[in-house]
Amino acid sequence: MVGGIMSGLAHEFMMFDSRDEATRFVTQFIAGGLTKALELKGTASLMVSGGSTPGPIFDALATTELDWARVMVGLVDERWVNPEDDASNERLVRSRLLKANAGAAGFLPMKTMDAMPQEAVADRDKAYAPHCEPADMVFLGMGEDGHTASWFPGSTDLSAALESENVVAAVDATGCPVAGENPQRITLTGKGVTSASSVILLIFGEAKKAVFDTAIKSSVQEKPIKYAIDKLGPRLTVVWAA
Repeated sequence: MVGGIMSGLAHEFMMFDSRDEATRFVTQFIAGGLTKALELKGTASLMVSGGSTPGPIFDALATTELDWARVMVGLVDERWVNPEDDASNERLVRSRLLKANAGAAGFLPMKTMDAMPQEAVADRDKAYAPHCEPADMVFLGMGEDGHTASWFPGSTDLSAALESENVVAAVDATGCPVAGENPQRITLTGKGVTSASSVILLIFGEAKKAVFDTAIKSSVQEKPIKYAIDKLGPRLTVVWAA
């Protein structure tokens, strides 16, 4: 059951009574968006985030009946670590989403054999551009610092990543606490995310709700999620549960 829907905002903010209900809604929302894209143009693209929150949604999507062979799955961002590393978003997606029915989907990695993400940007931008101009569905998360994708407050590469004319950028998040031990990142740019047909942001907990509420009134440099809020407007659906 939905606890409430906040109106009067450019985006839709949906509050659920439980995380399980929120997870079911997000799963259905993504599947519905992909189905619509498949019906309209015969193919669909889905860009997904990593972290602990998406796992149950990936599990549910994996068994969803959909023409997955015509869906291309990509990443919103990636740490510059080997795909077998526990910190790899690619590993998460391969182990939780790209199995069962969804195993038929195509997949676009972000990590390459290059030593640094800056060396891989041109190649990954060329690979991602056909699926991100626009992407049919983007699934975002948000950190307690107000970052999304690899748009970190305080990163020297933040402005470049947001303002790039490309869809993929390299980010050096050295000095940004939330980036932890893996500051070298590759990410969808502002354009890569906000040109999407539909974007869904899932956040859990009172702390993150407070961060999101603050971000609406903050600057992009302070809370980078603000960029997505402003640019997407009604194409952004925010889902929250305590």
